[in-house]
Amino acid sequence: MGIKRSLLLISIFSIVAISACARPPSDITDTPESPDSTPESPDSTPEAPDDDYSPNAPDEAADGYAPPPEAPTPSATFTILPGGSYPELDQICGATDYPIECVRFISPYLNDSIKIDPLNVLKVGIHVATNMTIEALNLAIKIREDPEISPNAQSCLRVCSENYDLIPDGNELALRAIEERNWSDLRNQLSGDLTSVNTCIDVYHEGNLASPMRDMDSDLLALYRVLLHIAVDMVKF
Repeated sequence: MGIKRSLLLISIFSIVAISACARPPSDITDTPESPDSTPESPDSTPEAPDDDYSPNAPDEAADGYAPPPEAPTPSATFTILPGGSYPELDQICGATDYPIECVRFISPYLNDSIKIDPLNVLKVGIHVATNMTIEALNLAIKIREDPEISPNAQSCLRVCSENYDLIPDGNELALRAIEERNWSDLRNQLSGDLTSVNTCIDVYHEGNLASPMRDMDSDLLALYRVLLHIAVDMVKF
């Protein structure tokens, strides 16, 4: 009887042992190791990223990338005169009341063979003024002959034509006064030219009419004022 009980116990223990070995590994619970039991690998510690690191920044060393240089701050520029190819003319014209018109009318007729001083600028300016006056005179005559022009406008144009017709001869006398170094005659002739232009402009104002050649009248007025200014304040005989 004792032998049978012993055999039965041995059989039970054998079955239990076989069942334990037959379980899959997932059913076996291992005892976790202590965190301090396994030393950390020296490569397992991540390096701290650089302060300037950006995941989207290009690799300067690999791609040859270099940031563009900063754009220079633009500097402010300012000029009241056009052109500027003749600094001496800019200086002379800048002292008048019409610096832009002075440069615009006179500079096209200057060249490197002309010494730019007040006297030569005055001579060139008088020739330019003569040509402009003749052009204005021809236009006034042409407009006056238009049959559709009103009698009042024709009367104004006749006054302008008569006054502009006097200017070319006056300019010739002004040039002669320069050659003779006669400052008084020079001033008187240029003053007379300026009066003729003003007379043409005033006659339209008095008649409450718009001049059909008001732009040319304004240009002539500016140019003769410039010439008189140069003759009176800058030319020294």
